[in-house]
Amino acid sequence: MKMVGQELGRSILSEYRMNRYKQEALRIFALIGKGHNGGDALLAIAEMSVSGFLEKVDLAIACPIGELKPNTLQALNQLREKLPDDAITLFAPRSDERSDWLRDVHDLVSENEYDIGLDGLLGMQFKPPFRDYAMEAIEYFNEASNIRLRVAVDLPSGVGDESDPNAFQADLSIATGVFKKPLATQKENAGSIRYLDIGFFEENPSSQKRVLTDGILDPLRDRRSVFDDKRNYGHLAILAGSRGMPGALAMSVDAALLSGVGLVTVFAPESQVAALAASRPEAMWVSWPETPEGGLALEGISLLKGWDQKASALLMGPGMGNEPETLTLVQEIVKQWGTGLVLDADALNRAVFESRDAESSGSLIATPHLGEFRRLSGLSFDKIDEASLTDFAQSHKATIILKGPNSRISDGHHVFFNTTGNPILARGGSGDILAGLTAGLLSLMPDSPAEAACMATYWHGKAADLLAIARGQHSSKATLLLDEFPNALKKGEVWELA
Repeated sequence: MKMVGQELGRSILSEYRMNRYKQEALRIFALIGKGHNGGDALLAIAEMSVSGFLEKVDLAIACPIGELKPNTLQALNQLREKLPDDAITLFAPRSDERSDWLRDVHDLVSENEYDIGLDGLLGMQFKPPFRDYAMEAIEYFNEASNIRLRVAVDLPSGVGDESDPNAFQADLSIATGVFKKPLATQKENAGSIRYLDIGFFEENPSSQKRVLTDGILDPLRDRRSVFDDKRNYGHLAILAGSRGMPGALAMSVDAALLSGVGLVTVFAPESQVAALAASRPEAMWVSWPETPEGGLALEGISLLKGWDQKASALLMGPGMGNEPETLTLVQEIVKQWGTGLVLDADALNRAVFESRDAESSGSLIATPHLGEFRRLSGLSFDKIDEASLTDFAQSHKATIILKGPNSRISDGHHVFFNTTGNPILARGGSGDILAGLTAGLLSLMPDSPAEAACMATYWHGKAADLLAIARGQHSSKATLLLDEFPNALKKGEVWELA
């Protein structure tokens, strides 16, 4: 429990740093139950107190102090030892009659401002409905308008295999140890979802659903052999861009160059090559004929002849536009291409997928957001779930990165759940960067598309978390993600790197 509390406290402070409010003299309100979730919350506060950033802690303990479980009581005593008496206030009922306690909870959250609100009331064993006192306390907590960050420990109170409609509304849920299935299915209550890999539980390799952890990046952290050269690390070809959207192409190239791939060759609209090549000399550039509107013309297809024997992967889509001639070009290339392929943005078209040879030996990764996946699959939004994602990936022999809050990756057999990333990615260009990073990694490991997709998604999201800690989530731009890629490769969770 002590290790969980330490990791939890550091993670909460890390998440709090993503806002631009004061980062010291923090005020905390915590709703504490008698069980392990309450103990974890108390130890998390104790860990935060070590930073010296806490000013005041108000604890609303939902049972008489003597009824706390031994580990939870021990955690409370440890917290009280760390804080001065005037920095911590306990509110606990003296019996099962909790009307005075509920009044205290109401007054605390309605009359005071708190930087962090912690829900440590109930755990996975919860079965609806709420007891009356718990329902009222959670209702007061949910209605409070003066709590900047609401954090659920492990699971929001009221969420479980069966959930109460009045469950705690978290801005952030931090899973510890085992990742509980309800977190993935009750996202409207969970807010942002984080997973702390504390090493207590080994993942079942036969499990169809897995959570990505920081270890996914370990192969990219190793020293490279002194005898290696660039040809040992893949050759990525990129066909993308248009006269009207050269920026999308530029960002995907920038990300690919940071992926570790050995060689990058870019086929770009002829009007854009000179400027782009001068600013990105690490890549090789080939001029592609344009349509009158500035898109990639079908007549250029001969330029790719034989390239599926040279390149270990091809990226198509960023900034291409949706001219009929350009989409026809993409379809023709997909029919012929025999190695790794990444499709993004305007290349995510049903006709493109249907044109792919079912016997193609090359790996395919697609990177749709929810709207693009709806376009590809023909499903309505309410029908898109992990089962439909898996079915689509399996039927098209593809690996799909379904982008969004907690992106999911499926190779048709497994679903991988990603917990890095934050709303800093909800801006133009972040998808182009993910596409370039994914394609670069696929070039490095053309026979392991699921691993490449998982690495890219986790890496991309972790860079966004570091960027949000450094700059906040509001005043930033997508290209700043690129500067965080090297930092995101450092071993450890985000809070350790901040």
